[in-house]
Amino acid sequence: MKNPKLFLYLDDPREPDEVLALLSAEDLADLLDILFQDLDTAEPEFGSQAWYDLAVEESCRRAASPDGAAHGVA
Repeated sequence: MKNPKLFLYLDDPREPDEVLALLSAEDLADLLDILFQDLDTAEPEFGSQAWYDLAVEESCRRAASPDGAAHGVA
């Protein structure tokens, strides 16, 4: 069974970069986990790979930032 939280993100009308920049560190980590689990299935949801790639980039930006701040629009 697919995680219902995944569909909240995949169906969001905003651009992934905008959504990811607004997530707390904990929510970003949770989303990465949900996306990774989805990608580990035989039939991942359409868009999961793109969201995962962008979420990893956001996580890396935050890790490299001196204050761990989100990147993008806020």
